[in-house]
Amino acid sequence: MSTATIGTRYQVVIPKRVREQIGLRPHTKVAVDVSDGAVVIRPLPEDGWRGAGRELADGTDATDYVKKLRAEWEHDH
Repeated sequence: MSTATIGTRYQVVIPKRVREQIGLRPHTKVAVDVSDGAVVIRPLPEDGWRGAGRELADGTDATDYVKKLRAEWEHDH
């Protein structure tokens, strides 16, 4: 187990060994959650959340899919 200290601005430096284990680099986006009273930090995919739900649109980018749905809705009303 590694240890770290919380600074005055609530920043934590993740120990090098841990960063290397999960491939963290500067400016990597991470998800921060609480699980059973512990803080859990997970790296996000390189492309972040863009395209979330794309499987619902048969591979179409989520933004394009929403635009398509809005256009269909406007056409029907």
